[in-house]
Amino acid sequence: MERNKTVKMPKGFLFDLDGVFYISGELIDGGTHAIELLRKKNLPFRIVTNTTTKTRKQLTLQLNNLGLAVCEDEIITAGQAGVIYLRKCGSPPCYLLISEELKENYAEFDCGNQKPEYVVMGDRGHDWTYEDMNTAFRYMMDGAELLALHKGKYFQVNDGLDLDIGAIVTGLEYATGKKAIILGKPNKEFFLTALDDLGCLPNEVIMVGDDLTNDIGGAQALGIKSVLVKTGKYRKEILEKSDSVPDAIIDSIENINLLL
Repeated sequence: MERNKTVKMPKGFLFDLDGVFYISGELIDGGTHAIELLRKKNLPFRIVTNTTTKTRKQLTLQLNNLGLAVCEDEIITAGQAGVIYLRKCGSPPCYLLISEELKENYAEFDCGNQKPEYVVMGDRGHDWTYEDMNTAFRYMMDGAELLALHKGKYFQVNDGLDLDIGAIVTGLEYATGKKAIILGKPNKEFFLTALDDLGCLPNEVIMVGDDLTNDIGGAQALGIKSVLVKTGKYRKEILEKSDSVPDAIIDSIENINLLL
């Protein structure tokens, strides 16, 4: 393990999902053992993910089918954060640019009969069209706010890096002159929700992820120790140029025992 600062024995863990436990739906070696080890040591954890293609229930089923024995209440998603935010705003009418699967969670909001107050944007895979983006642009120019469930730059798939929705969010910000409301990592409130759920203070937890901005930088902004894995979107050349310096680096989730 490469270590830049002392990482003490934690009372709990936060984990990114995509790039840490799996890539393109295929498990990374050691994930199942890592969960078993934490259970054996009675160390609580939360998976904090910007993945918004599925509801928490759907995501839990997917992970269980892959062999990761996690419960729904151990997963905190940016999609969930969007629902909570809109409820706090009084459940305003929305225009949804999210996956068909996630729309199940947003059924309580009027998304068709009124002028939208929010354009809600999340992961949609390869379903993006010019019409989608232009409709969002027009609603924003007419007064709607852009609620981005996250602003990821890219993510790892089997054959390399794929562009994430951050490019579309930034494009709409540029065209409209408006700043999006970002809910997922590295938003501090997102991390605070996970800490409250764990019942831990920032200095009692370790964040493990593959994203230098969302995982490492986001955690460190709250005083959470962070560990970078050399799987997923990790690239040595990106690390060398980054302002975010992880507290430690491990090869993969398979090496979690080095943090205990």
